Amino acid sequence: MCGKLAYAEQKAWIENKTIRDTILFGKEYDEERYKICIKACQLTDDLANLKAGDQTELGENGVNLSGG
Repeated sequence: MCGKLAYAEQKAWIENKTIRDTILFGKEYDEERYKICIKACQLTDDLANLKAGDQTELGENGVNLSGG
């Protein structure tokens, strides 16, 4: 292809886990590394607005963060 436009299909993939578990994706929790990740992804304010913060449940039993 030539050009400057690309198409990337987006498929919903939501696990029934907490936000923290989703971010860690099976890796061991390292507080310093986790804080760096949260800051780099600009999630500090978003997590502050959730009642349970990064312990908010996602998926069918919890909330969805995006409608699309």
